Amino acid sequence: MKARKSYYNDDSQETKEIFWPSFTDMMAMMVLVMIFIAILAYVQSIYNAYDQAQIKRELGQVAEVKKHISDLIQKQLEENVGKDKIIRGPNNTISVEGNILFDTGSADISEKGKQVLEPLADALAAIIEEKDMSQYLYIILIEGHTDSVPYDNWSLSTQRAVAVVDYLGKANPKLAKKEYAQYLAATGYSEYKPIAEGNSAGALQKNRRISFQIILDDDKWQSKLKEIVEQ
Repeated sequence: MKARKSYYNDDSQETKEIFWPSFTDMMAMMVLVMIFIAILAYVQSIYNAYDQAQIKRELGQVAEVKKHISDLIQKQLEENVGKDKIIRGPNNTISVEGNILFDTGSADISEKGKQVLEPLADALAAIIEEKDMSQYLYIILIEGHTDSVPYDNWSLSTQRAVAVVDYLGKANPKLAKKEYAQYLAATGYSEYKPIAEGNSAGALQKNRRISFQIILDDDKWQSKLKEIVEQ
């Protein structure tokens, strides 16, 4: 009778061991990975929240600078001409009725107008010297406006604005120097930016005005925001 063939491994052969992770180990590893991802997301959210808070603070500071400068100009003018003669318009523009500074049809500043502009010149110089404000300031734009009565209103409005800038430099010589004068500009809008509708005497009087518009330097404060975002 033939002997049966043995299928048992010979003791001389090496035993090979294969290790497979258990299901429990795999689940534990997945949990650890998810926890790690969650921690990264949490840390990133903290950084994002911090950046957003910085951006909001910066934007708030920029808006406050513009408002603060307008407040100072308004306060100074009100002390000299009265609150009823000062109008605060869009974008924190401050306007003073033109007949306070000029006689009808004239671009020469009246004696009363000089008395109004002299303390304002000192206030503007102080504003420019304040670095917390001037670091964002581009221009304090002096705008000339006329009523709609037929006249050479383009020339009159522009000449009046230039006359105000010129007298401010005489009232406070600092404003005539380059480091101060670079923050002042003049322009005329003729009759085309009225603040009162109609042709009544009251409407015409309000539309004849000199306005002070605060324009901030976009490049400076936007560069500041860019620095925050790129940190």
